[in-house]
Amino acid sequence: MKVVLVNPFQVRRVARKGRIYNRTWTPLDLATTAAVLREQGHDVAIVDANAEQLTAEQTAARARGFDQAYLTSTSLDRWQCPYLDLDPFVDHVKAVAAVVPEIFVMGSHGTVRPAEMLALTGAKAVLRGEPEGTVPELAARRPLADVAGITWAGPDGAVHNPDRKLLKLDALPMPAFDLLPMHLYSYEVMGRNFCLFEMSRGCASDCTFCLLEQYGDGVRRKSVSRLAAEIETAVMRYGVRKAYFIDLEFTVLRKQAMELCDWLIAKNYDFEWCCQTRFDLVDDELLAKMQAAKCTLIHFGVEAGSDAMLARVEKGITMAGIREGMAKVKKTGIRTACFLMIGFPESTPQDMDDILSFARELKPDYPLFHIAAPYPGTRMYEQVRAEQEKPSPEARFSDASLFPEAVENRHFKLHDLKRITRQAYLRYYTRPTYLASRLVKGDFGNLLHQARLFWQFVTA
Repeated sequence: MKVVLVNPFQVRRVARKGRIYNRTWTPLDLATTAAVLREQGHDVAIVDANAEQLTAEQTAARARGFDQAYLTSTSLDRWQCPYLDLDPFVDHVKAVAAVVPEIFVMGSHGTVRPAEMLALTGAKAVLRGEPEGTVPELAARRPLADVAGITWAGPDGAVHNPDRKLLKLDALPMPAFDLLPMHLYSYEVMGRNFCLFEMSRGCASDCTFCLLEQYGDGVRRKSVSRLAAEIETAVMRYGVRKAYFIDLEFTVLRKQAMELCDWLIAKNYDFEWCCQTRFDLVDDELLAKMQAAKCTLIHFGVEAGSDAMLARVEKGITMAGIREGMAKVKKTGIRTACFLMIGFPESTPQDMDDILSFARELKPDYPLFHIAAPYPGTRMYEQVRAEQEKPSPEARFSDASLFPEAVENRHFKLHDLKRITRQAYLRYYTRPTYLASRLVKGDFGNLLHQARLFWQFVTA
């Protein structure tokens, strides 16, 4: 069987709908799926149209001659925060369907809205959840009715097969890095020669706005020995020098994080990395170990600027806890990127002032202001949907599409939320004190790239 896995090109650096950054990051789930297929004897290729910036027609030309094509609407780095504009994805599906006999689609969109994505794409089946166990069964031509974790078109409408059991990460082979354009991946705050890795899948938290359907329940871990082998291969064979551990809460597995740091310290590669975690999941000992292992940046979710709003979205942390965690990180000199959300269903003008004030107080190196998207599959989405059924709803979706862009209420319309977000970026990043601090810290090549991306965002 000749199988091609496709990561479609999102076209714009900053998507107009949702204003999501379209970064050129490793489609790690496609690489692990390809490795499983290859172990089973299939002829497999990956077309990372997003990294190579291929049009739908160019992607189709590369897919011609394959028996099956699997297109993802969200590779691993976007499972939690999927693109809201589905047009580029659908364009690629239609173009590839013209030259490949069997088309399957996967990703977060199909996981939470499988029947709708089946109708939208005309695919043979929609894969729900992680792909590495499902794709090989479909490639082996098992009857659709016997494949767990898919939705397909039966004679009487969409058929939803039972969910698939979650994978054990140590059962997966090493990602097929050789099938990826490894020289093209980068992260504007770290640089080139970049790659994604994962030590775990899932999240121990339960925030109302987080889309976790693609991950399943709980947190699953990959052993340090398996992860170390992947890192060593990427560093020694593919020249990777920068990385992002894409785990949702990297340090929730504290013992494992410490073990990985010890291995990195012993190896002492020319290799810097970043991760994402919570402020209440770091401590002085762990941070010191991470710094020694060349962690240079940590991403944190701050989300709101008051204890009341943090409680409403069930963040599970207080402002005092965030302040305490930030102080610990700053002592190490590790840079910080903080996610701050604009436009929760209950947001008032005071909430907007609070989040901007809290950002200025915390002084992260990179505050990332985002409009809160009501992703289907989240409790925030269900909250707004229930509210809209009332005679006089307090909150409503900003549009009637399958994946709405934002939540509007009596205080804010979508254009207000976009204006506030744009102003937040301008006011924070153009302050003379901030600009001076970035110039002092330095890497001017990365600073130029960051400035270009910043300008594209505020003008989107």
